[in-house]
Amino acid sequence: MKTFLFTTAAACVLIISGVAAAQPGPGGPRGDGPGRAGMAIMMLGAADYNGDNTVTRAEVERLQGEEFDFRDRNGDGFLDLADASPTRQRLHALRGDEDGPRRGRRGLARIDADEDGRISRAEFVGREGRLFERLDANGDDAISPEELDAALEARQSRRQARQWWRD
Repeated sequence: MKTFLFTTAAACVLIISGVAAAQPGPGGPRGDGPGRAGMAIMMLGAADYNGDNTVTRAEVERLQGEEFDFRDRNGDGFLDLADASPTRQRLHALRGDEDGPRRGRRGLARIDADEDGRISRAEFVGREGRLFERLDANGDDAISPEELDAALEARQSRRQARQWWRD
């Protein structure tokens, strides 16, 4: 029975991943989505609550706080295995990895600053701080369209500089 369930689950995963891969997308590192930079831009757009095309640190923290509240299913103020989906909890139990993922720090585990196996609201909300500071060139706690354009142009210049074969 376990073999049947495993085979069925594996087939479902393959079908779903095949459908997702067939979807058109601008292309991340594997050509399967917007990539990290694209996701960051999309997140900034979602955080612009007042629609003025300038994203403040407070707006980003508000969005992250809402996401934390959504993910904290049991309302204990931390994200941990108890907040995971039933499927993820079952897979965790089947792997027998009580100490967390076996291969390094993945997913949300990367932002577990105190490595206690759970993520506090402060750890979750503060995870994008470095990116925000890098994009906020003038330090006014707001990312303007001009600052975002400058960051994107600088990124494009760095990418072109690495393409030595095109010179």
